[in-house]
Amino acid sequence: MIPTMLPRKRPKREKIFAHADFNLEALLSLATKLRGLPCSCTADVSRRPKMGSQNWVVFLQFDDGAEWVFRSPRAGADTIYSAESASKILLSEAATLRYIRTHSSIPVPDVYSFRFVMKSSPAGHVSWVLTKRFSGSSDNDIGVPYILMSKASGRSLSEYDWTEDALHLPGYPQIVKLLPLTDENREKIMSQLGSIMCRLSELRFNKIGSLFKDSDGNYFVGECLSPTLLWQWRDQLEDMERGPFDDESQYFGSQISAMVEHAKQLRMSPHSFFAPIPDPLEYRNWSDYRAATDLWNDFCALGDKIESSENRLSFCIAGQLLRDMIPSLASTGIHFALSHPDLHIGNLFVDDEFNITSVIDWGSASVGPVTELLITPGFNGSFTPPLDSLIAAFKTGFQETARGRSVEPEQWERAERIRHFTPLVRTLSTQDLTLFQSLYKLVYGKDLDDIRRDIPQLFCQHREEEYAKHLMAELREDEEEDNEEEQEEMAGQETMAGRGTEGKRIKEGEKIVRKREEGKADNGDMQQMLTAVRKREERVTVRYAVARKLTLMSEKNSQFVADRRLWQWIGDALETVDV
Repeated sequence: MIPTMLPRKRPKREKIFAHADFNLEALLSLATKLRGLPCSCTADVSRRPKMGSQNWVVFLQFDDGAEWVFRSPRAGADTIYSAESASKILLSEAATLRYIRTHSSIPVPDVYSFRFVMKSSPAGHVSWVLTKRFSGSSDNDIGVPYILMSKASGRSLSEYDWTEDALHLPGYPQIVKLLPLTDENREKIMSQLGSIMCRLSELRFNKIGSLFKDSDGNYFVGECLSPTLLWQWRDQLEDMERGPFDDESQYFGSQISAMVEHAKQLRMSPHSFFAPIPDPLEYRNWSDYRAATDLWNDFCALGDKIESSENRLSFCIAGQLLRDMIPSLASTGIHFALSHPDLHIGNLFVDDEFNITSVIDWGSASVGPVTELLITPGFNGSFTPPLDSLIAAFKTGFQETARGRSVEPEQWERAERIRHFTPLVRTLSTQDLTLFQSLYKLVYGKDLDDIRRDIPQLFCQHREEEYAKHLMAELREDEEEDNEEEQEEMAGQETMAGRGTEGKRIKEGEKIVRKREEGKADNGDMQQMLTAVRKREERVTVRYAVARKLTLMSEKNSQFVADRRLWQWIGDALETVDV
C-alpha cells in the first residue's frame, strides 16, 4: 500500500544562516529606512558569514557604494561568556562608540542601530533582561542581537607583516603572504596610537567600569565588563566583585580574585605556571621551537598536569603574592579613562599612507586607570616587549598630543608594571611564570637571576602555610570528583586517538600488500614501510621516556621548573640520538 503522505524533504538552509537564523529581509529594510537608499547584502547567501572570536558579520552595500556592517554575537559551544554577558557587552560597545564619536576625534565606527532590552528596577538601578532565549530570537524584527555600523575604510593592519626584522624566526612557515611593512611605517603607526591613547585619556570619569546609556539618553559607568572579569566563562563565577569601582586598588584586587577563582573552578588549559608554553622568540629557529613544544606537550599531558590541583594551587599562590604588589600598581587618582580591551593588528585599519582610519571591536571596553593607556601595544604575538624605537614613537605621539600636560616618569614605570600584570591575571599570555618573574623584578628591584632561583622557593614556603594547605585539600577533592566524571570520556578519546594512529599504519601496510598482489612492489617497499614505522615508534618511546623522567624529577623536586633552558638542553641532547 502506498502511503498517502510522504515525509516532506527538509528545505535547504542557506549558509548565510549558519551561525543564527535571522530575518535578512528585515535587516535590509531597516538599513534602507535608516539611510534612505536601497540596500543589498553583498555576502553570497551560499557562504558562511565571516566570523571572529566573539561575533559574526554580514556586509551590506547601498546603491551609492557605501557599506555597512551587521554584527551579531556568536552563540553556542564556542562562546567565551554567557548570552546575558554578550547582550551587556553589545549594549556597552554601542554606548562607548557613540560617546567616543561625540566627544573626540578618534576614528571609530558610526553606530546606526543596535538591539537591546533595558529595564529599570523599583530601586532605580538598571538591570538587563532578555525577553526571549538568546538562541531563538530577540525583541526585534531581525531576530538576533546586533549592532549595525559603518564599515572601516582602508586595509586591516593584519594584512601587513608587523613582526620586526630582528624578531623573525628562521624557518617559520608563513602560510599567508603578508604585505611588507618598513620600520618607518611601524613607527608612524605607533606614534598615531600614542596620540589616540592620549585623546582617550582626556575622556574622564569618576568610577571604574563599563560605559552604558540609560533610557533617558544619559551615559553612566556600570558593571565592569573587562575581559579579565568576563571572558573564558569568568562571568559565571559567583561572589565576584565586578564594580563599578571607586578606586584602582579595588579594581586590581577584583582582577586578582578573578584569576584565583578561575584557577579554582574553571579549565586551566593551556596554562601551567611552572611549565610555561614555549615562546617562539626564545628559540634559534622554528624547528627548535616545534621540538620544544612537543616536549612541553608530552610533559604536561602525562598525568594531566595542567588541570592538576598542584598547578591550580600555584596560580592561587601567585594571586596571594600579587595582592602585595597592588600598591605599586594603583595610583590615588580620582579620575579614570576609557581604554580598548583587546588592541591588536586585526582591530586597526590604515590607508595607503599608513594613517590609522579606524579602531574597531570595542566590546568589553571599560573605564579604568589612566596608566593603562600609557602601555605601548605589543603586536609581535609574543611576550617580548616592542622594540625601543616603537616605544619611543608611542611616547612621542602621546606627549605631543598632550599639549603641555607632562607625564611623570613614575606613571610610565607604573604602566610598565601593569603591562606585565594584566595578561597574567587575565591568563592571556603563554608565559605566566615569565610575566610573574618580570613583574616581581619591577616591583622589588631584584636581579632576574636571583628571582628565577627565589620564586620557586617562595611558592614552596607558601604551600606550607595553613591557607594553602586548606585550599589544596579542597582542590584535591574537586579533582577527584572531576576525574571520576571524565575518566570514561577520556578513555574513549584515548582509544579513538590510538585508532587514528594505528589506522595510518594499517593503511600503509594495506598499500604495500596491494602493490605486492599487483606485482608492483618489491622488498624495498616493505623495508621502507617497516623502517618508517620503527622510526616513529622509537621517537614515541624516547619522547615518553623523557616525559616520564621529567615527571619523576618534578615530583621529587618541589622547586622544579620546566622552561626554555630545560627544553633547549633536552633538544640539543636528542639531536645526538638517531631516532
